[in-house]
Amino acid sequence: MKKTAILLLMVLVSMLGYSQEDGDGIVLAERDHEYKVRNINVNTIDSDFGVTYYRDSVIVFSSTREYKDNSNKRWSGNGQRFLNFYIGKIDGNGDVEEFSSLQGEGNTRYHEACATFSKDGKTVYFTRNNYYANKKGISKDRKMKLAIYIADVSDDGSWSNIRPFPYNSEEYNNGHPTLSLDGKTMYFTSDMPGTIGRTDIFMVEITESGDFGVPRNLGGNVNTPGREMFPFIAADGTLYFSSDGHKGYGRLDIFKTDSDELELAAVQNLGEPFNSSRDDFAFVLHRNMLDGYFSSNRVGGKGDDDIYFFSSLDRPKEKPKAEVVAEGPCKNKIYGEVTDASDGHKLSGVVITITDMEGKALYKVKVEEDGVFSYEADCSKRYIVTAHKPLYLDDRREVLSGEEIGDDKEIKLSLKPEIIKRGGKILVDIDNIYFDFDSAEITKQASLELEKVIALMYKYPKIRIEGSSHTDCRGSASYNMKLSERRAKSSVDFIINYGGIDPSRIYAKGYGETQILNGCVDGVKCTDEQHAVNRRTEFEIVNPEVLEEEE
Repeated sequence: MKKTAILLLMVLVSMLGYSQEDGDGIVLAERDHEYKVRNINVNTIDSDFGVTYYRDSVIVFSSTREYKDNSNKRWSGNGQRFLNFYIGKIDGNGDVEEFSSLQGEGNTRYHEACATFSKDGKTVYFTRNNYYANKKGISKDRKMKLAIYIADVSDDGSWSNIRPFPYNSEEYNNGHPTLSLDGKTMYFTSDMPGTIGRTDIFMVEITESGDFGVPRNLGGNVNTPGREMFPFIAADGTLYFSSDGHKGYGRLDIFKTDSDELELAAVQNLGEPFNSSRDDFAFVLHRNMLDGYFSSNRVGGKGDDDIYFFSSLDRPKEKPKAEVVAEGPCKNKIYGEVTDASDGHKLSGVVITITDMEGKALYKVKVEEDGVFSYEADCSKRYIVTAHKPLYLDDRREVLSGEEIGDDKEIKLSLKPEIIKRGGKILVDIDNIYFDFDSAEITKQASLELEKVIALMYKYPKIRIEGSSHTDCRGSASYNMKLSERRAKSSVDFIINYGGIDPSRIYAKGYGETQILNGCVDGVKCTDEQHAVNRRTEFEIVNPEVLEEEE
């Protein structure tokens, strides 16, 4: 899963940015209800996010999935298809019973996401790449920014008569529109001139004729030097939004404040289960104020970004139904073992958790040296089995138990280590980073690997790291030393600046050709492949003793 690829500013924001705050001092929101959260059925291994309610039982969302009606053209930013809108009917559990690609003019060959509908459902405001009338708006830096568009919605749900928001620009981004309760104000995300941080939330009045006033920044109570985005106005007037500038749990968190007191009201963090150590965003609440959706790339999801449904645990209960007396419960086993993906040996100390599809924990055990577990399950029922061990990536499987007594299901779980041991060092397990010849510039491939380091440093906040770069012996020793120093510094700067990692936790060091791994030193004839082994960038955990606290 490409959880943290460098992607589109704002639209694929779940893969952007990391908070520079820790968990201390978070102002948590008071709750009228407690909620359960579940990953819904429509999610794929690709990116699925950005739900909006079109009608009470109909939602619109965006996805990069493969679909028969849509282009398979892929975006160079992450290798996935371009985002398209989908419309679907939902059941009482928030799952999508049936869905289809949006009809009409809503989808194009480029990205579409994050829509909001007028109260009568006849007008929609949405985000798209700056593409209008078959022409691309290209900025001075040769990029196609994001823009807001408005469309008419027909009775069958198709979109037509698309026109641009008048403040769209080739030089900055606009997106994530949402409407006030009376429909007279649109809130949106932008990095237009006058922005306080990287992206801010703005508001603009809409006249009865459909014209727009002058956009106004919401101010420093809501906006920070970081990113504020994905605004949503609930039925009680509360403004919900995502931010990595306010104090939170990790990256983007979901916050709320009073839309009538934007400059004075407290900004409150929604806390768990809405927020996690990863990106949590695109929060929407049904008008009943009990159910809703948000999006996240949190650990344990099905794909890149996933859609989560939440519902109140203390909603009014339905009348009890007549009890059906069964002849006897049908039970069978879900069993298996856990191994280390690097060498196949059985892993001990792994915590196995089995939940139902609503997320309720049914079974939890720490496996012994044989790595084996077993659970007595109901027949013909779906379960989620998760294996967790510190310093390993979780393995998560959906399992349908057998249909009859004795129809047991075996699953084999395999955990990939997050670290490797080499030459007495404990290193973050990443693929080798490749630089262009005589260059220290971070490539797309390098950024994806560096994000693994960032993720590990967020997961284990006590570790400190040396980022080092090494060359082979070809070229002069002084040249190789300077090149390795530049590459190490470039890699560490990326982790600090892009990842928001405290500079005291990581430093750069170039070793040139002083730490050859395979004997290919000056005077020894080696192949290109043998020399390549020595050209590497490593991230050594210099205080590995803190990892013992995680075991």
